[in-house]
Amino acid sequence: MDDAFDKAANLEDEFEDVGYIEGFEAGKIVGHIEGREMGCDNGLGIGRDLGFYRGWVQQWLRAAAARPDFVSDRVLKKLTALQSDIDKVPMANGEGADFGERLKSIQLKFKAVSAMLGINAAAELPSTTLSY
Repeated sequence: MDDAFDKAANLEDEFEDVGYIEGFEAGKIVGHIEGREMGCDNGLGIGRDLGFYRGWVQQWLRAAAARPDFVSDRVLKKLTALQSDIDKVPMANGEGADFGERLKSIQLKFKAVSAMLGINAAAELPSTTLSY
């Protein structure tokens, strides 16, 4: 008789263990799908913003190369530093990538160079710029 009660008492633990394992496996699949979607959404925005900053800096550097008197040496140095920061952003997500901090730094430098050039940075930014 005790054997029947022991089996009934252990039944709850067995179901709990099986449910945990099944839930964990299902969660891995759902988490992978959600992570991919989130990565694609965020990656698209980051790539779009980096592309904007890269193109903006390249155009100003081309203009400065074509007409050396167009921008001061100080502005040219800041543009070159901004270009260097953009080039250092990794194109893959790995340890130490820290995209948020890198992009904030690039945004701040962009705003500073824009002010030095007498340009309204807010008017230059794409309307869908992410806030990092």
